[in-house]
Amino acid sequence: MTKYAGPIVITGMGAVSPFGLGVEAIWSALERGERQATTVRPGEQPVWGLEVGEWHPADLLGKRGLQYLRPSSQFLLGASLLALQSAGLASGDLPPDELGITVGCNLGGAQSFLDYDYTAITEGPYTTSPMEAPNTLANAPASHLAIRLKARALNTTIASGQCAGLDALGYAMKMLRNGRAQQTVVGGVEELSPIALSAYCDAKVVAGGEKEDAGLPFDTESTGWLPGEGAAVVILERQADAVARGARPLAELAGWSSAFAPSQTLEKRSSVLRRTALQALAAANLSPTDVDVVVAGANGLPVGDRAEALAIEDLFAPQTQVLVTAMKGILGETYGASGLFQALAAVCMIDYGIVPLTVERERQCRVGPPVYGLSTEARLWDGSKRGTTLLLTQDLFGSTSAVVIRGCER
Repeated sequence: MTKYAGPIVITGMGAVSPFGLGVEAIWSALERGERQATTVRPGEQPVWGLEVGEWHPADLLGKRGLQYLRPSSQFLLGASLLALQSAGLASGDLPPDELGITVGCNLGGAQSFLDYDYTAITEGPYTTSPMEAPNTLANAPASHLAIRLKARALNTTIASGQCAGLDALGYAMKMLRNGRAQQTVVGGVEELSPIALSAYCDAKVVAGGEKEDAGLPFDTESTGWLPGEGAAVVILERQADAVARGARPLAELAGWSSAFAPSQTLEKRSSVLRRTALQALAAANLSPTDVDVVVAGANGLPVGDRAEALAIEDLFAPQTQVLVTAMKGILGETYGASGLFQALAAVCMIDYGIVPLTVERERQCRVGPPVYGLSTEARLWDGSKRGTTLLLTQDLFGSTSAVVIRGCER
């Protein structure tokens, strides 16, 4: 089989988020720079976060079978249909053997698994619902999506923690180059179920206290994550195929890489993240001097944020003028979906010519060492002419990922 060597492009985007339906709602939140966190786990030590508010999935998905879908599956289906509409592929006549699905998701089936087992143990196995059994798997959202779209080219769920979203983009790009699919729906999804919140709390990545202290990227006094939920989706395809069907590419997915830091020391985590970034840039035939904007994965957990700040400084200081923005202070840490939300933000930056600010604490300046290139106010940027963004992320346990997204010639 001959491998495709041309560009892989993004032709559609969609989202279901705490800010509403569609990518415009996310971009509006980033432009405003306002946080809208609420209490997602009340108590003496409340946990602040971002939940998808009231929405009406039946209006988008129809009522059939909706009662058997967990929120994460509903989020993913809704965002995927919006992305397909955006890409001009919503007619429903896509060849099943040419359509693939790749999803970053870690905890999509966790709550169903817990509930299913609890019912079976306490009330007996015959009291469990056979319709609930498929929802107990981590790949349940992707499976429901494949059934809905009749996609048969490939169906892969990647569960690599916070790296899952960026890894899903990289995996899908590889599959397209290998001819496994003609179009691929690439998504990331998580839900703030009780078991997910318990996992975050047990891992000590979220903390109680004042809302103003939660989820502040690159702030050494931030109390941890601002956990979020929702789904973000892009449509990937080979540029030649997109042009042939008259689609307008929004951006190019130019490079991806991942690596693992066996040691959890600050220096090792930083050096491995730096190496991952260099490998992603090399895959795109680029170097650090070609990067205009870094979309950081910083989420307000000081140990990880400091490692990323060191990696960024090693990569770019002092010879490269680069803008660094960290969006999770506004959008929250959506775990397996975060990489796709970063990708949506990067494409919007290229399209609108604006690099949004990194949110700071209101009552005083940022606490901690300065971060090279960090943008604490919105900046104009002409990224439409091959502008280059570097997306970074790292997991709690040492995994790192990087993706390069570039503007397309139009």
